[in-house]
Amino acid sequence: MKKYYIDNVCGNDENDGLTESTPKKDYKKLCLCAGDCVAFRCGNFYREQLEITGGEDGAPIIYSSYGKGEKPIFCGSINVSNEDFWEDMGGNIWRLGCPINGDVGNFVLDGECCATFRYSRDELVSQADFWDSRQSEGNKGKNFSPQEIFFYSDKNPAKKYNSIECVSYGTRVLVVLKSNVIIENLSFMNSGVHALAGSGKNITVRGCDFKNIGGCAWDRELKIRFGNGIEFWQYGENITVENCGFKNIYDSCVTHQGPGENTVTARNFVCRNNRFDTYGMAAFEYRDKMPIDSCFSGNECVNAGCGFAMLGETVPRRSEIWPQPMGHHIFLWRIENESDGGSLLINNNRFLDAPVGAAIYSIISSKAEAQISLKDNVYEGEQAIRIYSKTLK
Repeated sequence: MKKYYIDNVCGNDENDGLTESTPKKDYKKLCLCAGDCVAFRCGNFYREQLEITGGEDGAPIIYSSYGKGEKPIFCGSINVSNEDFWEDMGGNIWRLGCPINGDVGNFVLDGECCATFRYSRDELVSQADFWDSRQSEGNKGKNFSPQEIFFYSDKNPAKKYNSIECVSYGTRVLVVLKSNVIIENLSFMNSGVHALAGSGKNITVRGCDFKNIGGCAWDRELKIRFGNGIEFWQYGENITVENCGFKNIYDSCVTHQGPGENTVTARNFVCRNNRFDTYGMAAFEYRDKMPIDSCFSGNECVNAGCGFAMLGETVPRRSEIWPQPMGHHIFLWRIENESDGGSLLINNNRFLDAPVGAAIYSIISSKAEAQISLKDNVYEGEQAIRIYSKTLK
């Protein structure tokens, strides 16, 4: 088992990478074995996806950090802060002239998600409104039509803002999850759809930060966008998400989902001691099948149904369950039956503001709900309603 040190600023691929003083530069050239660790130097910034390799049962491959300073960042956006990138079209409309890989789901302006997604050019009427002619095409498999991106601003956007990050479908996900891995003490930001997504077993994500995730169009006719912090699709066994921070997630911070016969009931899916702040759908979303031996415990949840997911929207925001409310701390849906041995414990959480939704919103069958236990949760702040078993309490 080896621990490799990576520094994309001062590293050298001729080094052995086995000490902090002899780091390698490019981690992708490593030949990893089960049980190895790849540690990125704090302060490193990667404008790319983190490519991971799975380990073996009992010998995960670890992706971590070393040194002092900010956690290493993996960023999916494109910097478009150059004044020459913007063409004045008149009437406060500016055209983005540099190539963008995929349709645009968000602009991060001076570090904040304050740009408003619009579904037609005619809707560009206020500062930071934007429209991409190819919206939702990435969700159909490819971008195939000419692309025009327009942004409303009272001056050249690069003069209006110090920093402009364009978040597109080109970076659909920052990490494709695999079995037998640990991802710890890293930061993921500005992904067009998801931060971490995939399926597998024996996966731990701890001490990581997730910021400005999602926003690309899913269906332009229904006016639905999407994007989750951590998404497990169809299979997740022995999963732990702990001590992480989530900020400005378009849909759900953590979710397990997947329709159809290929979906396996999640087992030992643990989400604990995290801080969830500002998300459009939920801190924790569970759908399709009830999990077994799983829990959502010791988390702090605040500002459900807030952030850039609500810009340009009317309440309730567009979703697959519209016109039902959207923006809850916990959202349970599309579960028609109980699972054999199913159990989901929701305990010791602190639920704060959910101004347009609920602390817990359940639209699943009563048999499935019977496999949920609520214990010792604290409910504070402006929660319009708390809904469980389709009734108000």
